[in-house]
Amino acid sequence: MRCRLYAVTLKTVVFRVDLHRAAPGRVAMAGSRDGRRRLLGALLGSGLVLAACSDPGTSAVPPVGPPATVTSELNPAPLPVGWLLSESRERCQIADGVLLHRIRRGSASQEPAPLPCTDVVQENQFGGGSLGSVFATGPYAFHVLEIDPDRFTGQLEPALAQGRIAGKATTSEMADAAGAIAAINAGFFVVGPGGTSSRDPDQGDDGLAGDPAGVTVLQGELVSEAVGSREAVVFSAAGRDVRFPRTETRLWLEAGGESWALDGINRVPGAIRNCGGTGGDSPTESARHDVTCSDPAELIWFSTDWGLDTPAVDGLELVLDAQGRVMHTRPAGGSLPAGGSVIAATGDRVVELQRAASAAGPVLMRAEVYMDGEPVTLVPELSILNGGPGLVRDGEALLTDNEGGFRHPGDPIFGLTWVDGPNPRTMIGRTASGRLLLVVCDGRQPDWSVGLPLRDAVRVMRHLGAVDAMALDGGGSSTLVVNGQVVNSPSDGAERPVSDALLLIAR
Repeated sequence: MRCRLYAVTLKTVVFRVDLHRAAPGRVAMAGSRDGRRRLLGALLGSGLVLAACSDPGTSAVPPVGPPATVTSELNPAPLPVGWLLSESRERCQIADGVLLHRIRRGSASQEPAPLPCTDVVQENQFGGGSLGSVFATGPYAFHVLEIDPDRFTGQLEPALAQGRIAGKATTSEMADAAGAIAAINAGFFVVGPGGTSSRDPDQGDDGLAGDPAGVTVLQGELVSEAVGSREAVVFSAAGRDVRFPRTETRLWLEAGGESWALDGINRVPGAIRNCGGTGGDSPTESARHDVTCSDPAELIWFSTDWGLDTPAVDGLELVLDAQGRVMHTRPAGGSLPAGGSVIAATGDRVVELQRAASAAGPVLMRAEVYMDGEPVTLVPELSILNGGPGLVRDGEALLTDNEGGFRHPGDPIFGLTWVDGPNPRTMIGRTASGRLLLVVCDGRQPDWSVGLPLRDAVRVMRHLGAVDAMALDGGGSSTLVVNGQVVNSPSDGAERPVSDALLLIAR
């Protein structure tokens, strides 16, 4: 039998002592006998000791099946959330280089569904503490996908719900359509007037349902502009270059040697979800989460990724062919030409669009993308999905809730509920060895999992081994799909249709 005693503080494990059984009924530790007794006595007397033991012959939760062929790098110590709670872990391998973990803390009345894989290994990490009833918190349920890019031969792929900006789909629908072995919900988006359960591409005051509310790049093509300079998931298909830089976009309309700033791409003119735009937006040009800013005078570029007729707003449109040549102008609202694009102008930006239309030569869009302040060239191997806030940077806790607009000036209640309150969370991180961690913590379900404040999300990701990490869309959107099964418990009671997802494709 092998045990570990953990001395803990309110924040994390501060040290551990390994023990082993010398003979039946006896426990031995390295060092002198007196030193061992003094150390063990001090630990037990402190009241802040957690013990994690495993013995294949006597374990309350015996291992099931052979161990996975991929060795996990997750920290085996109990997660730093909740006081003296019991913790159990299960893991299985879903592909070479890909492990699925379930970590439960506390006493949940809801029983978990079986993991969708064979050879599940179960571990009883810690059976609880005598003070657990005094410091009652939890329960918590986490699902973690651990991906080793050196072993996994497949690839990471972004997915828009309907293959276009317009409309929504569940994470499992996107996974099924692509034949993905796993998928996780990704960025923020416009819910739309139909509500959280609707898949329809309805247009409302916040914009078009399904429109990503932040930067989106699909295989090198920019299809949605950034919200201020929030963190974003930047990755290559091979999954070996996953980063979470603060990402900005700057867009320009160019014609006849002149250029004009574009306000956005593939969104309803005048509706800037989560704000963070340019050109005099009201009430702010700073990022402001779950707020829709407005601007009566905008230039918006529509590509074929939009997927519908352009919005019928009060304005003028310039229709271009695939080479950027002017086809005609028209009142706003109409179809996109095959392979071409449309530029919509409202308010006093109409005059600028008329000048572009009368210029000699093609009308083109120039997109500039900056990561942590440095310009980046978009190449087909590069994709970006929106999210935020940042959680961990270079191994240190770095919660960018204020910078990302997740706290509202003059409205402390929003931050108290969205940032400081326990909510379902979707998180993504990268370890020092380059492994990718996709993490979902369920919430708003007292019989299963209460959720996390963002400060605890920071601690969890660092504890699991992430040296860089950020949050993605959470709440009812939080979903992890493995082998066609939703492995977590979405707080809406069913999967929520969302705008995009990160897919794991086996090759």
